[in-house]
Amino acid sequence: MPSDDGRGPAEPTTRDADGDATDAATDLTEADVERIVRRVVREELDRADRSRGSSPWTVLAGVFVGFAVILPLSALVLSSLLDVGLPVEAVGVLALLAFLALVAYGWRFPPFR
Repeated sequence: MPSDDGRGPAEPTTRDADGDATDAATDLTEADVERIVRRVVREELDRADRSRGSSPWTVLAGVFVGFAVILPLSALVLSSLLDVGLPVEAVGVLALLAFLALVAYGWRFPPFR
């Protein structure tokens, strides 16, 4: 017997333990559910990114946080590392890596996505 949408024979309908009709074609595997959830989350993140935009206030808030919080905090951490006895070159490399990680976080590169 063809289904209402014209795609051919309809899947058999069975009854579950409660007596409700279940369609055999709607049984989802764990992989299907995970794929669907990932797609929905990705769409929500994309929608949030598009709605947030890059307003001047967002940029100014980022600059303020950078100068008022990140710069003094990084200066304290780096000076503490120098006081402990790490060589200046090692502290410089750590500072560069921290800077690059913050840039990657700001642009939402894959590790931070």
